[in-house]
Amino acid sequence: MPDSLDQNGIAERRNRTLLDMVRSMMTSSKLPKFLWVEALKTTVYILNRVPTKAISKTPFELFKDWKSSLSRVRIWGCPSEVRVYNPQDKKLDLMTISGYFVGYTERSNGYRFYCPSNNTRIVESRNAKFLEDDLISGSDKGLSIRSNVDNSESQPSTSSNGLIIVVHNTLIVKTRVEQPIQTVP
Repeated sequence: MPDSLDQNGIAERRNRTLLDMVRSMMTSSKLPKFLWVEALKTTVYILNRVPTKAISKTPFELFKDWKSSLSRVRIWGCPSEVRVYNPQDKKLDLMTISGYFVGYTERSNGYRFYCPSNNTRIVESRNAKFLEDDLISGSDKGLSIRSNVDNSESQPSTSSNGLIIVVHNTLIVKTRVEQPIQTVP
């Protein structure tokens, strides 16, 4: 019988893969279930840009004749700060709104965000800060400080610009003080 499940094995396998990915994205992000369409679009976007076993090129590469970069790929559902362009905004108005990453724009090099506090719930923007580290480590507080602080034992040195003290991975800077640099455990 044509168009039965038995004869559409490849299509059914692809649908199962898509739904498994959507289900995984929805459960890991805790976003509302009505965003399943955005999760499906993002899944298709990702699967079109990764190679398959059948051919050496990606589907995107076969369609467009050029390689796509994966540098834009983000964690679906991650919190983000989105800058939305509004010509009526004044200089002291808030420039960003909080939202969650839900996909990629179709016609431009931007992203789609779910912003529950905004009038239009789905916002498109190119300017955003993705807070992916919050999902991985629980907090991004102090990550850049730890990478800049050397934990090796060294002699205290003097600094004419300021005093730098590290207390429990928190950097404290006092300017215009000529004292040795100290590390407090």
